[in-house]
Amino acid sequence: MPTSSVPAHDGKVLLVADEGVKPAEHMTASEVDKKVEDFYTGIGGEAFFRALATRFYELVSRDDLLPALFPVHDWARHAERLAAHYVQIYGRNDLTAAWDPRMHQAHAHTLITRDHRLRWLALMREAGASLSAPEPHFTEFMTIMKIASGEMMAVSRGAAIARGQRFHWDGSPR
Repeated sequence: MPTSSVPAHDGKVLLVADEGVKPAEHMTASEVDKKVEDFYTGIGGEAFFRALATRFYELVSRDDLLPALFPVHDWARHAERLAAHYVQIYGRNDLTAAWDPRMHQAHAHTLITRDHRLRWLALMREAGASLSAPEPHFTEFMTIMKIASGEMMAVSRGAAIARGQRFHWDGSPR
């Protein structure tokens, strides 16, 4: 098996995806770190992510579908946690937040349906639009949110199966 002269990295490039997700085998770890830094600066850093999370949860609080997913309707607290999550991942370039068991547990208490996921993405997109989120950075961010929301939907479905729930492909009850 041939050895590669390119150092392995942990997939951070998936956090900022030019024109969709592309493989990063051709990038070194330092190139990936630079890309994440450039993304964080370009999108507006911590101030942007705080504003985005706040606006997103303002929209969630008035929505007719998503509030049911939250056992506690403390929207300011949810916004703070989401903003801190994005700052840790992008601002500190620390991916451990993406696999934090507490985040997975938070998404395991109820079944997240396809409709929930699509609404979540739509409200996140609307929140970004209302803030005139900078492009192409926000499109890159939304590409990753599509992946991440699919993963959280899978976490919720796995937990539902473990609880003995049955459901259709879209998450609707059976």
